[in-house]
Amino acid sequence: MRNRSMLHYRFLLSISLLAFLPVAGFAQQGDVHPYWAPKTWQLRPDDITTIMGFRAELRGNLAHADRPTPTVVNDAFIRGFKTEKDVMTWEVNSPYEANYSVALLYAGRKEILAQSTLEVSSRGKFISEKVNVPNWDTRPHVQRHLLKKSLLLKKGANTISLRLVDFQGTREERDELDNLKNPKGKTTPFALWSIELVRPEALVAIKTRAKSMKADVQWMVDGKYGLFVHFSSSAQYHDRVATFDVDAFVEQVVEIGASWVCFTCSHGAHYWPGPSKTIDELKPGFTCERDLIRELIDALAKHDIRLMLYYNPNSGMQELYGNTYRNGAEPDPTGYFNFLESHFREVSLRYGEDLATTAGYVDDCGWKVYQLDPPWEKLAKAVKAGNPNAPVGSSQNIFANLTPFSDFVVSDGAGREPEHQPGFLFEEGGQLEGQSPAAWFYMDGWGSGTRDGVWRGKPKFSAEKYIEIFQKADEANMPVTINLASSPYIARTSPFFNPACIEIMKQVRKAVKGD
Repeated sequence: MRNRSMLHYRFLLSISLLAFLPVAGFAQQGDVHPYWAPKTWQLRPDDITTIMGFRAELRGNLAHADRPTPTVVNDAFIRGFKTEKDVMTWEVNSPYEANYSVALLYAGRKEILAQSTLEVSSRGKFISEKVNVPNWDTRPHVQRHLLKKSLLLKKGANTISLRLVDFQGTREERDELDNLKNPKGKTTPFALWSIELVRPEALVAIKTRAKSMKADVQWMVDGKYGLFVHFSSSAQYHDRVATFDVDAFVEQVVEIGASWVCFTCSHGAHYWPGPSKTIDELKPGFTCERDLIRELIDALAKHDIRLMLYYNPNSGMQELYGNTYRNGAEPDPTGYFNFLESHFREVSLRYGEDLATTAGYVDDCGWKVYQLDPPWEKLAKAVKAGNPNAPVGSSQNIFANLTPFSDFVVSDGAGREPEHQPGFLFEEGGQLEGQSPAAWFYMDGWGSGTRDGVWRGKPKFSAEKYIEIFQKADEANMPVTINLASSPYIARTSPFFNPACIEIMKQVRKAVKGD
């Protein structure tokens, strides 16, 4: 979640991404910033190596968005697969000769997917498989296709190529499908997001380690629902933390019946509502003397309510860390990931098992963090350093699970009714393997709920509809976390949640929890 204007922009952008705009609006591979340019990738023998599609050499009609800066942007798909001469090629370096499993992340119109075949090749060896056509209508919209055969790579430099072959139908028929408009007036041709390479035995070991670390979230299933609160890092942050009325806040949480609170930290600018040596070492002035996190943990615990934290690793990073990805010939996110690992570990060790998790909702993971090929396992271990049962939620949005080390589904549901994803997606080999179902959505908005003392938003549905939503989720054992937009200051002197939302949640509590 982000501030409202940015979230609205990114939501519209994500819709346009799903629509996959025509290729004409995008640039062919040419002179771009080094972040966007091809290079030789060093494969890690015991880990999954992620390489974005735009880091390939593009031939033929293939194109990516024109972004000549070292900025990670959402629109990073490769489009333009129209003939067998449209080829993308990556250069990789293998530490020794070995077989590698190949996974491709892509999306597109079902009619186009059904008429296409993937061909991956290296050193004269070819793997051909029909493109997968999703048999589900929910998220994820960007699927992971793990090829059935492995690719043998020699020690040292290798070239891996990808193209679509065996096009079904005539070129005119495909073009007609390509340009066919769906009910929302958008086009949806095939689009490639990334390629993932890992030795098969390493993938088995990774999944085994991830399973051994998996958090037990039955307490969330039993608790039924929680409250999301966007206490954003906006103006007067230190004053707002200093005057935050914990007792008044907890009374409202108890009244609505939430079993946990997901509290935003580093949302907007990279301020932190408590002490942090990791942040202070980078840039003093972004932490608070008052440990609001500890006070919330203790006050909520008196009512058997748990606290989990939301964290946006991209919020205010320019202020805190400078250019996250560095300048120069080869941008390097190593320092960025070292910071995240150190920060997660410090927070986890500081609060231990008293804090449900440091990383209940880590934002921007699918759109942005994933692009940098992050050390997911290290980050998960840091989150669990002080609480081994802390669930990790790496927000995937419209993507398949990003990593085996994410414990439950985290996807921005906005104000929509939560979708119920089919069970087979969570099974072994499924798009959401290793995760538990969960839903995150808002009642009247994500961010600040008031302007000049007037509540800007209103509940999206009636009380009867919300009761139905929560009961349906309870029957499906899917914990839901609903956001109520709050005023900037949390004080007893005036309502800090919309009274209309509180009244609805009181009815939900009675209907779902019986108390």
